[in-house]
Amino acid sequence: MSPRSTTPRVSLALPVYNGARYVAKAVESILDQGYEDFRLTITDNASTDGTEGICRKFAELDSRVNYVRNPRNLGAGPNYNLGFELSTGEYFKWCACDDYLSPNFLESCVAALDRRPDAAVAYATTRSVDEDGAQIDLVGSMAPDMTGAGPALRFYKVLTEVGTCYEIFGLFRRDVLKRSTLQRGYYGSDHALLAEIALLGSYVHVPEATLYNREHKDRSINMSDTLARVAWQDTSASKKYSLEHIRHLNHLIEIALRHRRAVSPAQTLSYLFLSETRPLQLMRFGLDLVGLASPPVRRRLRDAGWKCLRSLQIQL
Repeated sequence: MSPRSTTPRVSLALPVYNGARYVAKAVESILDQGYEDFRLTITDNASTDGTEGICRKFAELDSRVNYVRNPRNLGAGPNYNLGFELSTGEYFKWCACDDYLSPNFLESCVAALDRRPDAAVAYATTRSVDEDGAQIDLVGSMAPDMTGAGPALRFYKVLTEVGTCYEIFGLFRRDVLKRSTLQRGYYGSDHALLAEIALLGSYVHVPEATLYNREHKDRSINMSDTLARVAWQDTSASKKYSLEHIRHLNHLIEIALRHRRAVSPAQTLSYLFLSETRPLQLMRFGLDLVGLASPPVRRRLRDAGWKCLRSLQIQL
């Protein structure tokens, strides 16, 4: 059991909106960590269910918990960023309101980062559970092994081999995140952030730690409506932000140029060209443009594409 300090080494941020069904389990798994030198900040996006009462109770009972209620729903992206802005210390982690952690998560990930000064993020083994907490087959996939890969190659591997973005719930070096672009106002910006982190440091898999990721119908990953995803990510965004794949590309170009002193843009832009000219990615760009004119047509084309690609065991 780790001692607590006046200024904790680890900050955790738990953004939530109407998470009353699962948030207590998420918070309990954090408070049950063997490593205790942390501060948890819950940023509530003006929930209208019982979330506020549940979270305020935790804050009253445990001094490590800070509850912040936003005056309105900002959307997931700004709320994630707010949690980081309120953080302190050496290490930082985002927590989902519907997931939970193994008791050794923080202890194991802190030790991994302490051993690896070159590492930007330590991430756990992800296991999928259903609405009742029963383990099911993993939904999606975890990051590939990037051992020995340089920054540009890590960037490429995230772009081409990371889809479900479980690693966004790893433990980050806070000073590395401060150099990043954080979340942006389009759905999928967490994927670009993970690619950016790969330019700034190594990824370390911590197999003995576990992230239990809950699969349920209300997960953002299960939203098929593009404009619903826009509103989920940023409530102030307009329809133009439905161009999520095109905005993702623009974000990645910005990232490549932003970190030119760390990695040659010639390398990162070359890998970016390779990743973004894959047939599947070009199809996504096409769907973005169709959706700008007619979201229903885009949805029908996307659904048809899903059926075809599933038959080939390729995920869109």
